[in-house]
Amino acid sequence: VTVRPATKDDIPAIMDLIMLLAVYEKEEDQVKITAEQLEKDGFQEPRRFHCLMCELDGKIVGYALYFFIYSTWEGLSLYLEDLFIRKESRGKGAGMALMKAVAQAASDNDCSRFQWQVIDWNESAIQFYTQRLGARERLETNDAKWLNMIMDRPAIGKFLAS
Repeated sequence: VTVRPATKDDIPAIMDLIMLLAVYEKEEDQVKITAEQLEKDGFQEPRRFHCLMCELDGKIVGYALYFFIYSTWEGLSLYLEDLFIRKESRGKGAGMALMKAVAQAASDNDCSRFQWQVIDWNESAIQFYTQRLGARERLETNDAKWLNMIMDRPAIGKFLAS
């Protein structure tokens, strides 16, 4: 298993993996990103994200895409947006290798935390994160849960016009 930083030449493979992830999550109609946007945001300054590629026997089998965020309570943090391994390559150490590489980036940058989301029906991912990695669900004082809020482009425009 080899993990390496993505290059511009990997953009077609990244696009393919993004679509495979979307199909897996039953959300393929939600993918709006283009190869041009990925190149602009990930491979030109200022870089908006970092991407790692995972290879098995010289073939790209997965990726991890992350960026840095900031907690006013804890400081610099790392947010993992995507982790995906091709179905036929799961169980061979690729996911673990990618997660270790991302955790290393968090450590190298002195991040106070490394966080991500997992869809609630993905039991195998939840087990991997909790049992193999030692991650936990984010609960706060008195077991309060954080809710994820979102505004898409139309909602942003409507809000700004109000």
